[in-house]
Amino acid sequence: MKLKQNLILICILALLTTALFGTGGCGGGSSLPTTPKEIEPGSEYEGTLSFNDNGEETILMSTRYEAHNIETSASLPPAVALFVTEEKYLDETSGKLKASSNTSFTTENDVETFLKDSWDPFYDGKDDEGVNAQEFLDFLTEYNMPMDQFFRFLKATGDSVSELDDIVKVYSSQLEELDGKDVFNEIESFCDLTGIELGTYFTDVKETFATYSSFCSKLVELGTGQSGLYSSYVDWYMDQETELADPFDSFLSYLKNKSNNAKNGEDKIDPVKIAKLGLEVVKFGWDVIKDGKPQLSADGAFTSVLRKDTSGLDYEYAKTNKTGTIEYKVTDAWIKSWVLIDAKMKGVASYAATNPNFGGQYLPNVQLDVENSYAIWGMNLNINAQVSNVINASSVANPDPEIDVIAKVNAGWLFQSFGQSAYFKVQGSRGISFKG
Repeated sequence: MKLKQNLILICILALLTTALFGTGGCGGGSSLPTTPKEIEPGSEYEGTLSFNDNGEETILMSTRYEAHNIETSASLPPAVALFVTEEKYLDETSGKLKASSNTSFTTENDVETFLKDSWDPFYDGKDDEGVNAQEFLDFLTEYNMPMDQFFRFLKATGDSVSELDDIVKVYSSQLEELDGKDVFNEIESFCDLTGIELGTYFTDVKETFATYSSFCSKLVELGTGQSGLYSSYVDWYMDQETELADPFDSFLSYLKNKSNNAKNGEDKIDPVKIAKLGLEVVKFGWDVIKDGKPQLSADGAFTSVLRKDTSGLDYEYAKTNKTGTIEYKVTDAWIKSWVLIDAKMKGVASYAATNPNFGGQYLPNVQLDVENSYAIWGMNLNINAQVSNVINASSVANPDPEIDVIAKVNAGWLFQSFGQSAYFKVQGSRGISFKG
């Protein structure tokens, strides 16, 4: 009798498991998809950013995605894309994950309405045979622009499809040689680091240069591209004697004039000069993972903060420290062993380096060591580091340089982006620490 009850219980559990997971996960398949075409509506995925310190893991951020059909025409097949359904962030007070206050996520209905009312009239005309959702997704693929980023840019341009079309085509064509396919991520990265609204960025650029094409031409002329713009901005900002009411607008005017002067033989912008502090930052930005591959230190994937006109060989008695492991992972929402992206890294610093001929404690090397980098088919994975807030926490005679390093994760798959940032504090006297 007891054996019969156990068999009945096992059968009930098997039925419940099948109902919940199907033949595999709730994603709708029996295994991890091997091509984008295998993604089915209803599939769910989760991206998390975590910090592991001596075996104790803390989830810092979590984003949930679900695949949906975009239905636009009775005569054309639907297209599948991912949509954000939930975002959670670590609440420092309670120590628990809490839902983001932002609940206005783009839905498949929003996209369908946009395609019918705005996209199709601009690109195909009102009298064509119908809206082709796949054409829109092909556009995103061509310009390496995730759907959520497209709509952020659209909002920043006042919902003008023609304005955004101009931006996308001009930036991608004129800056591809300097910035590759990441130019739009670089724009958002610049805005994040400087605290400038995306809409303000585009408005100010056009007011100063009249056209986006003129602005991009100046960036090419200076050799900075969009990816080097932040370095140039920090360099310029550190040289300002007084606070400016609108630093970015003033910086753009400076760029415009600098470009004209450069034609007359004047030196181009030096992105590593921090003259007022007597310090030199070797790099304001570098790639940690590029196209899924870790970048080696030998390729310049690090920075340092030293006294001006010196090198790391001029210092001694440096100490070394590391942070815990920062991991960014995207998995099936239900079967966590189905991993789409996995990137692990640690902050590493050589610090407290000294020179007997002058005072101060310096940073000969700051980098992010990659422990693991993995991305399945069709996924983009890039992590870059940016230095910001260069200050001297001590006296001019005995500098104690302090910098913030931001590691920005840019990953994408099925017209959706998985973007998060990790923040580090590095100080000459204390080394590197993870701040969240």
